[in-house]
Amino acid sequence: MQTLAERLIYLMENLDMKQTELAEKVGISKQSLYKYLHCQCEPRAEIIARMAITLHTSADFIVGLTNDSSPIVRDASAEELAGEEHAFFSKYKKLSKEDKIRIEERINMLLE
Repeated sequence: MQTLAERLIYLMENLDMKQTELAEKVGISKQSLYKYLHCQCEPRAEIIARMAITLHTSADFIVGLTNDSSPIVRDASAEELAGEEHAFFSKYKKLSKEDKIRIEERINMLLE
């Protein structure tokens, strides 16, 4: 797999994802995706990033900087969390290992 198009097709096949589904999830037109898949033009960096997230890989794989298509593990960011959640996780990160274990035990107990 040398081209961006080949890599996108490979990833879509692995996820059993249709072109229309990828276009919709990434927020681009079907025509734009068609152009990318037929090497008629290259997507902007912002679109490559959204494709990577949607296809559970890295932008580096899509553009050919690596051959490792392994899913990336994303940390929750401030954009994805509500204000209170972000504040909670900021405090949690400051806790000692022992205190984190206590918090996890307490959460498990509350969920039972």
